[in-house]
Amino acid sequence: MNDKSFYLKSFYENEKDANRHMALALVFSAVLLLIVWVCYLAGVFSVAKTTLAILNVAIPINVLILIVPVFMIKSPMSEKPWFKYFVSLLLIAVITVLNIVMPKHVVLGWALCIFVTNHYYNPRMCKINYAIVLVMMLVAMYGGMFLGEFDAHLLTGELNEAEGMIYNYRFTTPYPDTVTGRFNYLHDLLQIGVNRYFSIFIFYYLGRAGLITIIFYASKRLNIRTNKLFLDEIAGNAEKEKAAVELDIAKSIQLQTVPNEFVLNEEIEIQAELKAAKVVGGDFYDYFKLDSDHVAIVIGDVSGKGIPAAMFMMKTITCFKNYASIDLSPSETLKKVNKKIYDGNESNMFVTCLYAIINTKTGLVRFSNAGHNPPIVGQKQHFSFLQCKSGFVLGALSDAIVADEEYTLRNGDLITLYTDGITEAKNEKGEFFGEKRLLDVFNAKEYSCLLDIHHSLKDDVLAFCGDEDQSDDITYITLKYHGDKYVYESMKISSLKENVQKLLDFLEEFSIKNNLDRHFTNNLLVVGDELLSNIVKFGYPDNPGEIYIRALYNLDKEEFALIIVDHGVPFDPFSIDNKPLDGDFMNRAEGGLGILIVKKLMDEYAYDNINGKNIITLKKRMNK
Repeated sequence: MNDKSFYLKSFYENEKDANRHMALALVFSAVLLLIVWVCYLAGVFSVAKTTLAILNVAIPINVLILIVPVFMIKSPMSEKPWFKYFVSLLLIAVITVLNIVMPKHVVLGWALCIFVTNHYYNPRMCKINYAIVLVMMLVAMYGGMFLGEFDAHLLTGELNEAEGMIYNYRFTTPYPDTVTGRFNYLHDLLQIGVNRYFSIFIFYYLGRAGLITIIFYASKRLNIRTNKLFLDEIAGNAEKEKAAVELDIAKSIQLQTVPNEFVLNEEIEIQAELKAAKVVGGDFYDYFKLDSDHVAIVIGDVSGKGIPAAMFMMKTITCFKNYASIDLSPSETLKKVNKKIYDGNESNMFVTCLYAIINTKTGLVRFSNAGHNPPIVGQKQHFSFLQCKSGFVLGALSDAIVADEEYTLRNGDLITLYTDGITEAKNEKGEFFGEKRLLDVFNAKEYSCLLDIHHSLKDDVLAFCGDEDQSDDITYITLKYHGDKYVYESMKISSLKENVQKLLDFLEEFSIKNNLDRHFTNNLLVVGDELLSNIVKFGYPDNPGEIYIRALYNLDKEEFALIIVDHGVPFDPFSIDNKPLDGDFMNRAEGGLGILIVKKLMDEYAYDNINGKNIITLKKRMNK
């Protein structure tokens, strides 16, 4: 959204709000008119029969007109430029009618027309309203001489209410208090040199017009000040929205720096998540192949939060991309990164990180720690913190103080790297989540997959923090080492309806190529069709996006795994609450029957939304 469209949008929203308040003011005016009408009918105000007859027609019509705008507020018409003139003129019209019938009681009503308009609308609108008020006040004044209740200031003389006659010491006979009688009375006064029309204009109208002018200019100054504050607020909001857009772009760029792959080769399976405390943050992680037998993994936490930390993070992760090599030990790589980020570090920022190189054939992990949290290693409810040297943070000294260490992963072992945003997460009592609670999550039960672990970790942290705001970036990455032999293939395609069959053909070819059971292959196609069709239909309702699919088969364990990733609308298909596959199949949530079939055909299933990606993981054991 550009600045011009943002300004126009803000003006239209302000005018719409002003129109709503004016419509409510008109409803109040309608109620006031009804009260006045009842008072006239009850004889509280003394008017001629002709005047009362006019009121009995004019007031109901005015009341109906005044309540119309309140029914138009929610319609598109209320957003039209002319609507503000419509409601403003209606307010002036009702004050005019009231001044005609009650000229000595509703003088301040004109001030209401000025003040309310000056409060809600722009200066140009207020000037137009002021000019109309001056004209209609004069019309009402002269109209009140003939149609309103008797006012000695307008007509002079006295009214005998019982007789309905006007007396004046200048004349020997009274005049009937009717429109015609008042006209003859004023005409006869004019004949003897008493010009009430001129006197009212000079002494009655100009005085009130002067008062209205004073009120107009006084409220105009407030209007100009309010309008300036409004413009300043618009400018401020425009800057905030611009900054928010830039932050969203920065967040998108930051998330693009983290990997999207979840399996690097046959031996390594990975899941990771980054959740910034602000829109962008200083945490980072990365993993990539160094060669066919080695994978590098790194996690880091920059001091501070927000844009400065994100910029320092981008610099750090770029350095790792440039320097990571199989020819350098982890400590040597950290020293090169440290040297690069130390030079020109005028902000005195620093970063804790842990960098490791994993031999995917032997499970040997060579790593170096620069002041970061110790990893968690283990499997099947036997997890512990990896004992390692702490080292010193990067970016604070010209020479990094780090050392190389080793650890060997066994078949099925997990290694989890994390930032202190987890262990230092606080609840409302100010207590930290801590390392013990973190370790307890891993040892609580035997998890079916990496997504299951991450689900539990995320849920436990959120439950612990309660309503307390996230105080620091939260990042964690879990790597599972498979000594077993894997075969895998992947495919990426646009989320078009006609492409679903291509993805199903991919799954069928993978199944046939690896000699999987035909019955399983048929079930796999049913599962794939259900999930992929839902993603195409509901995940990308407006514009197509990408669907990433990876099929894996563990040759040793005879276990099939399917991973589906998309960037569409977040939705957990397995959250649909439905009954088992019996009873009334038709009386279920939409899509519920298909999901129940998926659950029945697969041994394990999991969903998560990580860094804007929907991730579905399915597993099936062939030898079950």
